[in-house]
Amino acid sequence: MSNDVKPASGSPSWYPWYVTGVLMVAYVLSFLDRQILYLMVEPIKADLKISDFQFSLLTGGAFGIFYTLMGLPIGWLADRYNRKKLIAAGIAAWSVMTAFCGLSRSYIELFLARVGVGVGEATLSPSAYSMLSDSFDKARLPKAMSFYTFGIFIGSGLAMIIGGQVIAAVAAKPDIVLPIFGAMRSWHMVFIIVGLPGLLVSLWMLTLKEPARTGVVVKKAKAAFPFAEVLGFIRSHPLMSVSMFLGSAFFSVLAYADSWYPELFIRLWGWDVGASGRINGASSLIGGPLGLLFAGWCSSRWLAQGKTDACLRLTALAAVGITIPAVALPLMPNAQAMAFMLFPFKFFIGFTPVLIPSALQMVAPNHLRAQLGAVFLFTTGIIGISMGPILPAFLSDFVFQGSRALPHALASAALVIGPLTFALLWVGLRQYRERFAQAAAETTTA
Repeated sequence: MSNDVKPASGSPSWYPWYVTGVLMVAYVLSFLDRQILYLMVEPIKADLKISDFQFSLLTGGAFGIFYTLMGLPIGWLADRYNRKKLIAAGIAAWSVMTAFCGLSRSYIELFLARVGVGVGEATLSPSAYSMLSDSFDKARLPKAMSFYTFGIFIGSGLAMIIGGQVIAAVAAKPDIVLPIFGAMRSWHMVFIIVGLPGLLVSLWMLTLKEPARTGVVVKKAKAAFPFAEVLGFIRSHPLMSVSMFLGSAFFSVLAYADSWYPELFIRLWGWDVGASGRINGASSLIGGPLGLLFAGWCSSRWLAQGKTDACLRLTALAAVGITIPAVALPLMPNAQAMAFMLFPFKFFIGFTPVLIPSALQMVAPNHLRAQLGAVFLFTTGIIGISMGPILPAFLSDFVFQGSRALPHALASAALVIGPLTFALLWVGLRQYRERFAQAAAETTTA
């Protein structure tokens, strides 16, 4: 059997890749459910009579904050209990709550339904990171992470391309009147259509075998509360933690600002939702996976050459790379130039979701892997998923004025956040190398 994978007991060597594929499908579904909202800005704003800032709270507030807050206790559960069952329950929950979004009749109802989507989706990545780290060795883990993370861009791309077509098709039909719920507008039906199929993926997840937990298991300290060991690990490696948690979080602020890009083409250039969805979807399906593949290939190559900080160093360099299109894209003089800039932007987005979780799993004690993965999701969520959509909307509504308020807000935010992100990522390189060597020594002597 090849030493690059560690199958579940009694399974063939290809089985970990099958598990990775199922996890990737779940990730696709999660991003399809969360991204579809971005194509329906105007009809939702019109029906619910809300502003850009209020709309951004449906993504950055309702979804983002609860997605990240719930990740911490769910990470604790994933380090102790059956991970596939936890994920399956989460998929069922977020699928039902996405369908409930389609039954919302007020801003508060939609806000609460989005909270439910965030809570359900919080089960996936902490558990998936832990399962993957127990299935692959360190040299192959970035490749497995990149395959799993394909789900971000496939889901985002499908949400833009297929979602745009579904929205256009449903919008062309008259409102459907249902008993009890009354008239269903086009955006109501879209949520229901994309939400309910997730229940089948939940059942599929239950068919997987739970991988055995591997690596050094440090004897658990008798802490006052379960999260104490995680905080102790972070405090003992402060600069490394700044880079992996705060650095990646500010990178996500840059990345999640793209939630407003579909609206830019509609608002600035008069594109319809289908055309905007196709170009934004194509850039996700092409640029994002290319970035993932490059990040996984390059980091694995550097690790094989003994460059133990490969994942963190590449992320810092990607912060420079993504800042350039993030600043330039909203200011392009025409739609074609703006569309071109989407591709390098999406390329560099693909670095962080694979590199930082891989870097973290390589240095984390076994019994803290999912919890530290949840801390990564917590910081990227509170700062990135929340502020990425909210900050440009806030600047657009309250600082800038006129028809180009939104593009000016997007460019200004990126110009400030980009250099800060690079500095935060770079500052922890040395301490990361030291911890990597320490973790390797612990494994050797175990």
